[in-house]
Amino acid sequence: MPSLSPALSTVAENTADHAAIQQSLETVRETLGIEVAYLSEFIDSRAVFRAVSAPGLEAMIQPSQSMDLREVYCKHIIDGNLPRLMPDTSRHKIATDLPITQMIPIGSHLSVPVHRPDGSIFGMFCFLSRQPRPDLTEDALHLVETHSSLVARRLDRLGSGAVDLPASAA
Repeated sequence: MPSLSPALSTVAENTADHAAIQQSLETVRETLGIEVAYLSEFIDSRAVFRAVSAPGLEAMIQPSQSMDLREVYCKHIIDGNLPRLMPDTSRHKIATDLPITQMIPIGSHLSVPVHRPDGSIFGMFCFLSRQPRPDLTEDALHLVETHSSLVARRLDRLGSGAVDLPASAA
């Protein structure tokens, strides 16, 4: 995966851009009643958490932390081996086989890629809950897709060059 990145340093310097990205995460998380939301960036073979909304679960996930792409759902979703919407992760063998599913635990998950203008993938816009959520439908996925597009447009217009979003602001 490419290691190019939108100008996250510019986002960090521009409070309005950073606040808008954070607000998108929080809006979708609260609307869906989900516990964890994050924007990740793919750098080499890692998913780096760039913005996070996980009230009360900050010890579990924080901006600037990263995980190997093989250990998270992202790569499996992009490769088409897992769906973008999983109201119950226990129905997907790949998901149940990933250690992160039990470690957090993850009962439901939905995420969509965030694309760069050239079509390559910047990272993922992800939402998860510790419990299965049979109420999550295509409408929830559409909400995530809409906000992912808004975040992608905001990142795209900022150019390239990577620096972490500040943990204190995210």
